[in-house]
Amino acid sequence: MTIITICLLVSIGQIYLAKGIVALAMAKEGKGYDNHHPRMQQAKLSGWGARANGAHQNGFEAFSIFSIAILFNLLLEVDFYWLEILAMSFVALRFLYIYLYIADLPKARSTIWTLAFLCTMFIYLLPILP
Repeated sequence: MTIITICLLVSIGQIYLAKGIVALAMAKEGKGYDNHHPRMQQAKLSGWGARANGAHQNGFEAFSIFSIAILFNLLLEVDFYWLEILAMSFVALRFLYIYLYIADLPKARSTIWTLAFLCTMFIYLLPILP
């Protein structure tokens, strides 16, 4: 597997890492994990569980623009050097983002979100940069 493929797979995994933390919160806050109505139970979470759910939902949003940016560059056969650096940076920043979200550090979380978003935007710009 290439670095790019690994970054895409890890990025998918990050979504479900956050979901796993949500499931732990659901099990702790209620009478166990409600598999009949999990979304209703998630909506009632508070504290770190609610923040983990936010990180989980944001993971889908971030992955959608990141994965399209990667595929766009692969189709255009952009040089992998900067693509790999930006993809690895995005993935590392997203791990930090999940931690900061759950730890309730909003200013740091927003800064890291912005940096990860900029990584994705620079990936989109790679085909037109010299």
